[in-house]
Amino acid sequence: MRHKIALTALNLMTTHDVAKQLGVTIRSVQLWVEQGLLDGWKTPGGHRRITTESFDRFVSNQEINYTPVQIIDVQLRVVAIEDNEAILKLYNHTIQSWQLPIKLDCFNNGFEALINITQDIPDALIIDLNMLSMDGFAMLDALNKSNILNQLAVIVISNLSDEEILNRGGLPTRARMYSKDNIPFAEMKEFMRGLLDNKKNSPAKY
Repeated sequence: MRHKIALTALNLMTTHDVAKQLGVTIRSVQLWVEQGLLDGWKTPGGHRRITTESFDRFVSNQEINYTPVQIIDVQLRVVAIEDNEAILKLYNHTIQSWQLPIKLDCFNNGFEALINITQDIPDALIIDLNMLSMDGFAMLDALNKSNILNQLAVIVISNLSDEEILNRGGLPTRARMYSKDNIPFAEMKEFMRGLLDNKKNSPAKY
């Protein structure tokens, strides 16, 4: 409550405030800021602040011109497959904290995940190579044979050595691999941001 009062006193709004008043998504508001249609900046904590003056001006211009701003809202669909529930919760918590338009679907059963992927191909796949319910190598091979693998980005999480991976058939050429003991979430975030930018600029799968 005090936080809201302080923002009002400074004539500032959050992206959530703007989105709620205009009935749009937070991503739309972020794009308006990036396009210069709203005046805003990021705090050291990474939160956007928008001036009330620019918000009022934006609304006024929209009412006068009756010309809706063309905004392409893009959402990245990511499937994470991991039989360790704690790690799945870590994925969910961390990716949500990024505040990016990402829809994360988590599976602890490889067969269920495979069915889901074949029915609705995601933009990216995060997969463990060693699962009790399914061999990660076998899943990647099945996706490759069905021509799905080349339609999505692949992030492999594993502690297997390069030699062990090579002996079991290797990984897809475009796959990124991170150690399970030290997942570089900051790097993963930038990778996801790049996928979002690619999807925004092109409707085609990559």
